[in-house]
Amino acid sequence: MNEITLERLLRMQVESQGVKVSPEFRLAVQRITDSEVTIIIHPNGHNGETLDYSVRGNTLTPLN
Repeated sequence: MNEITLERLLRMQVESQGVKVSPEFRLAVQRITDSEVTIIIHPNGHNGETLDYSVRGNTLTPLN
């Protein structure tokens, strides 16, 4: 199985009324510190991977 990446998650397609579409994604802040913000990204209302990131400025660093 291929490792899930942010790009792969964003390429996800779900079926809606017989047509494949991109789902909306939920981004939730999990923790805020002086040096970073920790977030999760998950397809909203659909089964799928949840990715965790540390955000510093404009840099996303995968956690795990």
